[in-house]
Amino acid sequence: MLTRWKVTRAAFGAVSKLLELQLRGDGDEGDDDGAAPEDDAPFYQQLGVAVRPVVARSLRALGVEDGDEVAVLKLWDRATTPTDLDAGETRVYAAGNLATALRLLASQAVLDAATVLLGAGASKGVARATDPVSVTIPTGTTFTGTVGGSPATLTTTVPVTCTGTITSGSTTVRAKD
Repeated sequence: MLTRWKVTRAAFGAVSKLLELQLRGDGDEGDDDGAAPEDDAPFYQQLGVAVRPVVARSLRALGVEDGDEVAVLKLWDRATTPTDLDAGETRVYAAGNLATALRLLASQAVLDAATVLLGAGASKGVARATDPVSVTIPTGTTFTGTVGGSPATLTTTVPVTCTGTITSGSTTVRAKD
């Protein structure tokens, strides 16, 4: 039988490696001690998706009762569910912050986050078209080329700084100014 529960605690099991939930069922609203208890109910998450929810008074679970045990199949938070989706939109969001999200729209994907890291341990900034650029050529650098059709060599005696602007960027990936 499918039943709805209130989640009062969540922790990963040391042996099972599953998120184990403490649940409260039938009873008066706000009376967790008097509600039907279910401790250490395993949460079976979708393969390839993992979540550790923020336990709040509005966190709920949908479970299947199997004898004396409950297996949880779905979690949701009544207070923090996004409701501003566009028609046809799919959204993946952080359980602790709705503003951090990947929005999949009909013709684009939008990643909203205070910080975006491209790769584990990413630390370098990303340049965009129209960003300024400055390159310093150190003293002692030798250039070889031609001047008026004759071979020429030039060695810098002081640092030479060249400045400019990035003139083109990806036509697929766009960055916010």
